[in-house]
Amino acid sequence: MIVSAVRPEDVETIWPKIEEYLKKALLTSSNKMSIGDVYAKTQDGTYGLWVILDEHTSDILACYTTRIIQYPNRRALAVDWLGGKRMKEWIGLMHETVSKFAKDHGCFYIEGYGRQAWGRVLEKYGWKPSYICYEVVV
Repeated sequence: MIVSAVRPEDVETIWPKIEEYLKKALLTSSNKMSIGDVYAKTQDGTYGLWVILDEHTSDILACYTTRIIQYPNRRALAVDWLGGKRMKEWIGLMHETVSKFAKDHGCFYIEGYGRQAWGRVLEKYGWKPSYICYEVVV
């Protein structure tokens, strides 16, 4: 497996191969963001876009977005949208890559958002719940 960052100027070329993965991730967004919003934010550099490739076939197995958040007292790397297939094959490498990127960019921690089931996947890499977000439609 290979994890690779996608340059903003290359997003348009790779987008057709990853759009469906991100659309599935956005199902949990309560329509706060659209796939068009994510596309625009990866092109303008607001989000970093990453792909995970099968090195033998060059198939894109997954993708995810990141962004750096500067809080008043600490810097964090957020993993906002992640989608793909064959996760057990790449989740460890993705964790290593995102951790190195965060450290290299002065981030104190990484935060991720998603369904509760992510806790079972990520706990073996040291992730733990920090808070729970509740919402209500008004």
